[in-house]
Amino acid sequence: MAISALIPDYRTAGIFLLLTALATAISVPARLAADADATPLTDALAQSQTLAAAEIARLEMSEKLAAIGGASNAYGVGGAARLVGGVTLLVAGVYLWRAMRMYHPAAMGIAALLLAASGIASAVSGASAVALAALASEPLATAVLTPGAVFVSGTEEALFSIRWLTGSLGFTLAGLALVVLAPVQWRMGGILRVTAVVDAVLGVAMLFIWLDAATVVHRITGVAFLIWLIVIGLWLVIPKLRTIGASTAAS
Repeated sequence: MAISALIPDYRTAGIFLLLTALATAISVPARLAADADATPLTDALAQSQTLAAAEIARLEMSEKLAAIGGASNAYGVGGAARLVGGVTLLVAGVYLWRAMRMYHPAAMGIAALLLAASGIASAVSGASAVALAALASEPLATAVLTPGAVFVSGTEEALFSIRWLTGSLGFTLAGLALVVLAPVQWRMGGILRVTAVVDAVLGVAMLFIWLDAATVVHRITGVAFLIWLIVIGLWLVIPKLRTIGASTAAS
């Protein structure tokens, strides 16, 4: 029996958005607990010695993997949560299309595809993180930062690159989905016209994830996207909230 036979499409979409929010709320703190993005030892070494760019990149990778190895359980949990969140976002995209396609079929179809693609990319990123947690070792910091030494296998390097690339791609696709969702919400009218503007601004801001200089912006948009998942999820799940929203019928 199809889910829609038991639960309306609106509510199903909302449930999966809320599950995505829950998975995200677990994933981010768990990943940050490993502190795998900071490379203070490599930075200090690069300032005290003259090293080639390739050598600095190798040392940074070694230090990050050492951090993952030192907190492999937390990093693995974060990756697993991200994997689950990717799957739930994929399902949410499908049911959002089923529930809202009558308001703006073309835009809703594109938005659903972007959300689904974002979910797939995020799931791949999460799976890569789980694999990294299983493979990463915790060598001594002094050994990791020995110029010329190699502590990173080709598999680990590939997984790290895949995790970062698919994670950034997933966030970008989610941002584009919000931009495309804006006209759908505007067509629905009512208070959703306010959220449509918020969606457009947030979606554009999420595209800055590719810029290293926009780290602060990325953190803000990450929290804002989590809030968006919760707010829209609750709006879809609770019928009384939906009556506050749409006021314009499909045309």
